[in-house]
Amino acid sequence: MRVAGGSLKGRELVYPRSGLRPTKGVTRQAVFNVVGELVRGARVLDLFAGAGALGIEAISRGAASCVFVERSPAVLRFLRRNIAELPGVEVRAGDVRRLAARLAGREFDLILADPPYDAGLVQTTLDLVGEHRLLAEGGMIAVEHSRAERPRVGRDLVLVREGRYGESRV
Repeated sequence: MRVAGGSLKGRELVYPRSGLRPTKGVTRQAVFNVVGELVRGARVLDLFAGAGALGIEAISRGAASCVFVERSPAVLRFLRRNIAELPGVEVRAGDVRRLAARLAGREFDLILADPPYDAGLVQTTLDLVGEHRLLAEGGMIAVEHSRAERPRVGRDLVLVREGRYGESRV
């Protein structure tokens, strides 16, 4: 898996060969085509970060900072290797549902989330973002999920675009 665009384009990312479903390059490219210039200088939050592909893509495309949240100790080792020496990055180890409250008071211009498929975490994630006011005014959230999941957009969020990529929706 490689970074698809920006200053780190082509950089190889390491990830565990089992137990992780990294966001495909075509999906990452589609997300950042929609995000566009919003990423430049953005404060980014990467939830369920895995090996960090989405957040690293944001840094590569000009984000000012990225907080990566991941709970798996095994996957965290890969994430830390992938972000070593990158500027403006921070790792929070733990469950998104618990760490969201600790992030309250911080606002992010771009929130990227790729929760485990069909685990009921897509709606939970959207609800936590609203409850803890993590999204800055004018910010954007992109959530990758299975085609079977149909999250509802809350009153504080507006669906800008939805795309289908194989078994995924964003």
